[in-house]
Formats: sequence, structure tokens, C-alpha cells
Amino acid sequence: MECPNCRRRCQRAGRQKSGVQRYRCGACRKYRQEKYTYRACQAGTDEAIRTLVCESVGIRGIGRVLRIAAGTVLARIGRLANAIERPAIFPDETQFEVDELWTYVGRKANEQWVAYALDRKRDVIDFVVGRRSVSTLRQLTDRLLASGVKKIKTDRLTHYQRLIPKERHSRSPYGINHIERKNLTLRTHLKRLSRRTICFNRSVPMLENCLKIYFWGRHAAGEGYRGV
Repeated sequence: MECPNCRRRCQRAGRQKSGVQRYRCGACRKYRQEKYTYRACQAGTDEAIRTLVCESVGIRGIGRVLRIAAGTVLARIGRLANAIERPAIFPDETQFEVDELWTYVGRKANEQWVAYALDRKRDVIDFVVGRRSVSTLRQLTDRLLASGVKKIKTDRLTHYQRLIPKERHSRSPYGINHIERKNLTLRTHLKRLSRRTICFNRSVPMLENCLKIYFWGRHAAGEGYRGV
């Protein structure tokens, strides 16, 4: 058997408890089997999870489709999200659209808001999850202002007047049409954000992980996914 890491020949090293032959690579000193029966170890599992997350399939639904444990799905989503970096904001951007999307975690009394920014290509460049407060929105607006953007378009929420300089702020009623339409797309593609569903977020970190995969996961995989 050839080691998939260093391409050297592996030697037999006893058997597993199930009786399956085990191999050991003398170079990288790792043990492995020639064939794995556990489906989570198969090639393409991570890409399948990434695709299903973006297609409104819940955690248990992904486990049923791929025939792997729900805990494994949660762990893989966390690993995929940790490998994704926020995209760089280029200084030549002239305008951004910013809006908030309502959701909840655990129960409807625990409201959470997804505030995010859209560039001229209608790609999400940054987001933040938290309460609909000045402190939460400041995390987003400060990063946008630091890029030197000329104009930030928002709705008439008064918080933005305290965070964005007047000369760089636009509150036109038709200035955020694209991001308002994006809100509908998000609720369609991510079941956890849909208003009429029994699926919901159990934790803020998992919500952030799913959003990172949806917004930027296909970029990290080299597929140019825009989530539209």
C-alpha cells in the first residue's frame, strides 16, 4: 500500500479490532487502512457538506444524506469555517450597502441580527452577528470606513448616524435595493434563517460558521461561489 502523504510504501502493522488489516508508513509514522467503511473518511465529504450547507439542508439532514453522524457534521462545519479568511477590502471601492437581517438563537426571545455589507458586485465583504446595537454595528462600520470607501448606504436606522460620517453616509430609500433582495436570497438558501421553519440556530458560533461557508466558502474552494 502506498502512503497518500509521502507516497512511500507502507508496511503491514497488525490488524484493527474489527479484523481489518492495518498499515504503517515508516516515513510519516502514520497508521491507516486500505479501505475505510466510515463514510466521513471518504474523499469529497467536506465538499458535500459545504454544498449542502449552502442549499438549505440542516445539520441532521446533511447527516442523513451523507450517512454520517450529526456530531461529525458539526465538527466538519467548524473546521471548514476556521479555514476561511475574511476577504480583503480593496481601497478602490466607492460604495457599500449595509443592512441587518433578523434571526434568533435557541428561542425567539434571544434575538440576533446579522449585519453585513455588500459591494458593487453584490458580493458580501464582511458581516457581524450580535444585538442590533451601536457596539455591534460599530465592528462592521469601522472596518468599512478604514478601507477608505467614499459612500456607505444604509436604511434609516438611527445607529448609523452615530457611526458613519455625514459626508460618507447615504440614507436614500432606494439605495439598498440590492442588499434587501439579498436578504430574501439568504432566507431561501439557509434554512436556519427562514422565518417559517422548525429549523433554527442553537449557537452563535454555528450561525457564524454557516454564514462564512455560504458567503466565502466556495471562494476558498476555488469555485467562485457568490451565493446567488
